[in-house]
Amino acid sequence: MTNRNFAASRLINPLGSSPVLTEAQVWAGLGIKARNPQSFVAAITSCEVISDDGHKIVRSVSFGGTNPVTEEIELHEGTIAYFEMSSTGVRITNIVSYNFDGDLVLTFSFANGIPGFSPEQPLPDVEALNKAIGGGVEHTIKRLRELAQEGTI
Repeated sequence: MTNRNFAASRLINPLGSSPVLTEAQVWAGLGIKARNPQSFVAAITSCEVISDDGHKIVRSVSFGGTNPVTEEIELHEGTIAYFEMSSTGVRITNIVSYNFDGDLVLTFSFANGIPGFSPEQPLPDVEALNKAIGGGVEHTIKRLRELAQEGTI
């Protein structure tokens, strides 16, 4: 695999999930993730929201203590959150959708690079990428479930 684009999806409410999350709860949680990402993305060590009009957020984030980078986030209520790193051109998309059976699905897609994977080295195979990226989706869903249990969303 030579491209630097990849997406992974996971069911939000697989059989036996508790609590079962609604689309509104997932979207509220993704709004929290955009403004306060540290509990969602372990690599983010600091975040400062520079501006927030409810639809567009500009934030300064540090990954693992590195110099902060500016990210612009566009929120398209209920469905899409675009995260774009201005310095690298990497675009991360969080998508809330439904599969054929009507189940809620969360997808993370990466374009122009995948954080954590050096552009100088070959990417792992699809199975390993799906496990790594899907793990991030799974962690986000777990955190959303925690926020629901706390009554935050």
